[in-house]
Amino acid sequence: MRARGALTTGALTLACGCLGLLGCGRRATQADCDLIFNRFVEIELHTMHVTDPVEVAKREQAMRVELKDDLQKCPGKRITDSMLRCVQNAQTNDEIDKCTTF
Repeated sequence: MRARGALTTGALTLACGCLGLLGCGRRATQADCDLIFNRFVEIELHTMHVTDPVEVAKREQAMRVELKDDLQKCPGKRITDSMLRCVQNAQTNDEIDKCTTF
């Protein structure tokens, strides 16, 4: 299974809100990156109508392996609290992409 565009253009890698602007936001923690990844997975599997807990866990693990590089690059990227609120409220992964890019 291929995660849709590696978080559709790399939301985890781009979870930096203010890409080159110093002093904007803060550095992402592992918890911040997990929140973005978990929300992405939740929406992706919901879109695919995958609800069986065993299948959800299996696919989440597969996505975690597939997106390993993005997950490792995420901590330390610049993010803002408003970006994380946007991710939490997103209803589609396209919305997550919009939350994590400027």
